[in-house]
Amino acid sequence: MVALSSYRTRLDGLLAELAGELRVPGAACGVLLGDELAVATSGVANVATGVPVTPATLFQIGSITKLYTATLVQQAQAAGVVSLDEPVRAQLQEFMVADPGATIEITPRHLLTHTSGIEGDHLVDTGWNADALQRYLATLVGLGQIHPTDESFSFCNTGYGVAGRLLEVATGEHFDRVLRRRLTRPLGCRATLTLPQHALLHSVAVGHAQTPGTDPVRQGRWTLTRSNGPMGGIMAPPGELLAFARMHLDWGQAADGTDLLPPADVEAMQQPHAESHVPGEEQALGWTVRRWGDDVCLAQDADTFGQRAFLRVVPARRMAVCVLANSPTGGVLGQQLIERVAADLLDAPTGESGGAVVEIAGESYGGHAGVYDRLHHRITVTVPERSPVLVTEPSGILYALGIREAELPLFPLDHEGRVFVTTDPMSGMQELVVFTGPAGGPRTAVYLGGRLHRRVG
Repeated sequence: MVALSSYRTRLDGLLAELAGELRVPGAACGVLLGDELAVATSGVANVATGVPVTPATLFQIGSITKLYTATLVQQAQAAGVVSLDEPVRAQLQEFMVADPGATIEITPRHLLTHTSGIEGDHLVDTGWNADALQRYLATLVGLGQIHPTDESFSFCNTGYGVAGRLLEVATGEHFDRVLRRRLTRPLGCRATLTLPQHALLHSVAVGHAQTPGTDPVRQGRWTLTRSNGPMGGIMAPPGELLAFARMHLDWGQAADGTDLLPPADVEAMQQPHAESHVPGEEQALGWTVRRWGDDVCLAQDADTFGQRAFLRVVPARRMAVCVLANSPTGGVLGQQLIERVAADLLDAPTGESGGAVVEIAGESYGGHAGVYDRLHHRITVTVPERSPVLVTEPSGILYALGIREAELPLFPLDHEGRVFVTTDPMSGMQELVVFTGPAGGPRTAVYLGGRLHRRVG
């Protein structure tokens, strides 16, 4: 294993090289190896101001926030004020969705493992007051299920909003204060924030609109709403994100020796609870569990308004790496940089950029053709030639947030016609697309972006 002290120059060079090739306006990469920490930065936080990215610059970490929320729920369970396996309704009387059975069946464990079945991208804005999550819960009463509870997996932002409100009721404090008092301040992470008025005192990276090969343009919208906080509202610099990762590597202990989570609960968070749609992946409490060679890798990716973030933790090697970038093309930067760092420091394959396309002579994909649907997002699959083509049609809140129609050619990665790879035209990232259902007949659903779309036609 390479010593991190001798790797800093190469890390700086890799980040600068990839950021230049991809024209990413600003990025940061942090690597934790044993007790050593290295942070590399590149570019500017905002193309309109030219302020440089430094190790202290805050980036939106998006869905990596879910790991903080899951950790807080584990803390609350250790304190005896939340139970992972008792129904949410029994602990949070205001919780109600459209399906009466789901209302009484869903537990916090379902929320944290994305198995509740609640439609996942219910991203309504309920204002910036301290009651934002309480008001958010009231909007769930008409929200349906994408699948029955505990029957499948589908990435669910909504569930983490419920988990955040559960924490508020259990602790008597609003989510932003729970996060600060019970986790980030004890970790020494005073620049890990959720509210814009607090971020004003710091250097902050803003998101940019950018497609591959074009120049970045500053986004008109900066951050998520307060009701989306437990799902993806945290802003943090790379060093503080890795301080959080270090706590999970050190069995729940902060750098100063403060015990924040019992070791048994840290271990429980890393145990698979549900099969993912992606081959070789499983879902734990917050974490996605992957394999890097012979090692377990805990992972979470994030996508917010013109920003991308990645966190990887390898407990057996006491290693963590994060990549933060302020444009969509930063997604490709993250995939490629993580692959190179893992190869250098661990001599491990990661599979971050998909797999090898399979040549299948005469294969028919007629059973894939059809229409698939979830809340605010419809997919139409056609088979004009040898491989399927997938067209996305966002609506509702997703369209209002700037997500637009995309046409995605699919290329097979297996001989069963189940797993395909595509390239997102907005970011250039490779993404897996997975179909379910019998190989010889019509497919019943498709996963895109970790989200289940049911066949409707």
